[in-house]
Amino acid sequence: MLAALPIFAFDPAFHSYLEKRARVRLEALTRGSLGLAEMRLDQATTTLVELAAAGINDCNPMALDAMRLAEFATPNIKGLAILGDQGRTLCTHVGIVVEPHAVSREYPLSDQRFALAAVRFRNYGDRAIQLRLQRPNGRSLAALVAAESLLPDIDFEDSDSSKRLRLMLEGGEVVATRPTGDEGTGLDDGRGLVVQRRSVRYPIVVIAERSFGMIVKEYEDLLNVGRLAGIVFVAFIFGFLWLSLRRNQNDPVAALKRAIDNKEIVPFFQPSVDTKNGRVCGAEVLARWRRPDGTLVSPAHFIPLAEQSGLIYDLTRALMKRARDEMGAAYAARPRLRLGFNLFAGHLADAKIVEDVKAIFEGSPIALDQIMLEVTERAPLPDLAEARRVIAMLQELGIKVAIDDVGTGHGGLSYLLKLGVDIIKIDKMFVDAISTERYSQTIIETLVELARSMGMEVIAEGVETFEQVEYLRLKGIHEAQGFVFAPPLPASSYLALVEAMERPHLKVVPDLLAAVGSAA
Repeated sequence: MLAALPIFAFDPAFHSYLEKRARVRLEALTRGSLGLAEMRLDQATTTLVELAAAGINDCNPMALDAMRLAEFATPNIKGLAILGDQGRTLCTHVGIVVEPHAVSREYPLSDQRFALAAVRFRNYGDRAIQLRLQRPNGRSLAALVAAESLLPDIDFEDSDSSKRLRLMLEGGEVVATRPTGDEGTGLDDGRGLVVQRRSVRYPIVVIAERSFGMIVKEYEDLLNVGRLAGIVFVAFIFGFLWLSLRRNQNDPVAALKRAIDNKEIVPFFQPSVDTKNGRVCGAEVLARWRRPDGTLVSPAHFIPLAEQSGLIYDLTRALMKRARDEMGAAYAARPRLRLGFNLFAGHLADAKIVEDVKAIFEGSPIALDQIMLEVTERAPLPDLAEARRVIAMLQELGIKVAIDDVGTGHGGLSYLLKLGVDIIKIDKMFVDAISTERYSQTIIETLVELARSMGMEVIAEGVETFEQVEYLRLKGIHEAQGFVFAPPLPASSYLALVEAMERPHLKVVPDLLAAVGSAA
């Protein structure tokens, strides 16, 4: 009954608290949901670019095979097609069968080759998003991204039917909803919170709504206490403070901040190895969260949280300091060794990273020219011109800058052309497919030739077999990392590996590499 009372009749301070908490949750929901939708669309655009690069343009058997393989490898793609004039379907990945569907007006992306539209299938009312890549000869490649993959599966309680999540195009077309099939535009009680987040890369908007009535109901017990007078009111204050403290303790962002402050974020080292002689070239520093009880938390569980909350900057500084202290003596005695750190896209939005690196490593046993900073393609850089300026400042200090995950992310060749980096790292996805997908070898060879012509080094990631080592070495890639050499190691194990590789009587990896070379 109390849940039905007007919320404005309650204490203003408590009303403000309720609204703030509910808004924070809705903002987190929209932020995560938009990130998921953008990632799914990024995967589709990457697939279209790869098909275009492979020359897929006509409905011949080779093109159909390539589209089927691409559709199978990208689970969220509902279909691939080649389109002719005025969007007429020439063929799809399954042949020429086309389900009756209606396409909304198209919205151009910032990359003018691409356009996006909503699709509704007439026979069963299902929905999807169509991404279309225009080809020079007037034809297009199109991918359908399933609507159900664009929003997360949220646990909506039966009593919380007033919470809604919708993904819409800028023109107002609803593409996906949670709960599924709920396309309502108003809240059940006519009042509540509405939070929306708009994509800067795609013409899509995510909207989350929550009824005030359900917000009040969630806190019904506290509100009952808050209505009492005198001593009971004081008891409510203590209960409220206790609840706030407990929720803060359970807040994952607060927990991560405490972990950084308490030095629970520790570096693990993924060795990179010279494929010609088996010597360790250096290591990529990877973050692990070691709890007080000794258990390790995978970076997949806290790195995205650090990036979204802004704690990634504190985390990166803490990781650099810990790695400097653990590797200082060994790296001072071995100036050829390299130490690599991953950067978030936001690190290149200004020159603060330059100041951080100088403050941490200048005057330390590790020289600045032993440092490598890796920029991932998986998240777009907010300002390429500013990123180029920051990279140039780092390079003036002697630091090498690499592009990580080349060929799988958002930047594509524009990063190679515009950022002026020193090294490219070929993603594990292409290395895994060396012996199974003919296009993978073509992509690797193209990247190697491009790097060679631009004066860049090449490192292969995710190498797991000596057959892959043999292929990479034959193609001129002489530095690699992966489980075939060693997994990410704690500092003591990595230092032991470095020392062992320098002993003339311990040449296990060099001898294996020599055997691969002689077999070739």
